[in-house]
Amino acid sequence: MKRLRSLVLGLFALCSMVGMAQEAEADDTGYIVKVGQVAPDFTVTLTDGRTVTLSDFRGKVVMLQFTASWCGVCRKEMPFIEKDIWQKHKSDSDFMLMGIDRDGLQFPQEVIDYIAENVGDSVRDLEGIVISIMAHSTIYNKEIDLELTQRIVRKVVNSESKAVTVDEIINTVCKHFGLETATIHTKSRKREVVQARQIAMYLAKNHTDFPTAKIGALIGHKDHATVLHACKTIKELKEVDKSFRAEIDEIQAALKKG
Repeated sequence: MKRLRSLVLGLFALCSMVGMAQEAEADDTGYIVKVGQVAPDFTVTLTDGRTVTLSDFRGKVVMLQFTASWCGVCRKEMPFIEKDIWQKHKSDSDFMLMGIDRDGLQFPQEVIDYIAENVGDSVRDLEGIVISIMAHSTIYNKEIDLELTQRIVRKVVNSESKAVTVDEIINTVCKHFGLETATIHTKSRKREVVQARQIAMYLAKNHTDFPTAKIGALIGHKDHATVLHACKTIKELKEVDKSFRAEIDEIQAALKKG
């Protein structure tokens, strides 16, 4: 584990120097971008100082090349991109090849620890995780935190553990607080019930692929906005209250054990 943490730290150090971006969502086959998926609009600064936005090139064919000098796969594909794509299309005014680079990304210690504990010792897997985290942070302008890391690790790493269900989350949370599972679906505004419901929503958002509207429907028959508020509330409490964060960790550990 100590060796693995050192490897993760090494990758993060290289990433901070080199930087890169790549769409972070992977499907069940491990592919990062789905066919037909619309790229999010974003703005980058070119090496000559000019600022461009992806939507500036609407109507053109734009190839976004995400790479890093430490990425073995990237190094192998470079000659093919140069020969089979760039040299053939560089004079085409309707084609643009854009490389994306970002320096100075910071990785919290809890993110490094989580990756070290949940990702195998494959350097390729570690590269993929680090790249995806940096990409999501860059393109979607999101802070690199444990929540983002957990979501990406679940999607990129092929986990052999069975998927967690919303019912299992509800049962685990209610057992922790000594509540009947039916209570969480009531309109009760008692503090312990509201907090249990919010924690269940937060865990469902982080441990399942359900959209917030579906999570709300399954937990207390609430709407999309209520789930977003619950997730925000729990996240903020975790950041300022160590005992509350420890309690969430305890619930997640129980959930993992099944």
